Amino acid sequence: MGLLATSPAFADEPYPDASPGQLTAINEAGDFLTEYGVDQATQDALFDKFLAGEPWDSFTSASTPVRVEESVEDGYDKTVSYYSDGSVAVSRLEIPVARASSGGISTMSEPNGCTIGSGGARTNCNVDTWVGLISMGFKANYNVSSNTVSSVWGASWTIGGSCSSSLAYLGRPNSNTGLETVSAQMCGVPYATSFNLQVQVSGGTATESWW
Repeated sequence: MGLLATSPAFADEPYPDASPGQLTAINEAGDFLTEYGVDQATQDALFDKFLAGEPWDSFTSASTPVRVEESVEDGYDKTVSYYSDGSVAVSRLEIPVARASSGGISTMSEPNGCTIGSGGARTNCNVDTWVGLISMGFKANYNVSSNTVSSVWGASWTIGGSCSSSLAYLGRPNSNTGLETVSAQMCGVPYATSFNLQVQVSGGTATESWW
């Protein structure tokens, strides 16, 4: 009786071939996509791509978004990019000014003491990005007058659907760039890949990119 009672539930699973880890990643990414207005049919198409080992447009900032929304939220310059395949990327740079409050708690890391120093210095500033399946972040000290990144530390990451992941690099590949690289062994369709998050200071402005 127990088997007969539970088997229809398994038959109704929308992703019957997904591993437990992939289902967890799908559920968490589904909450993210729903929050940013992505309908269920589009989510299903994105998760089919994910289970086939195919990247979403949001996996790289080199993709051209169809719409971009910029705001100041919880002490960050926040950019929400919407892509033609329906995926979404949220990128944030902490700003060392009086923080504007949205009245709620951020779903990502909260600001923690980003300050303005003398001579254009910015200290202890968070950099992060989130695309539903993948989130990455680190802290950076940089200078907008000399266009240099002096140090990066405190890497964090979540790679949805991976069997394992590890920090491959956190540092300064050149004087004006801070870079975090995470290596991941993906499950389901097994393959190894890397994900990167970068902050670069040029022309007195810090910008963020990921791929």
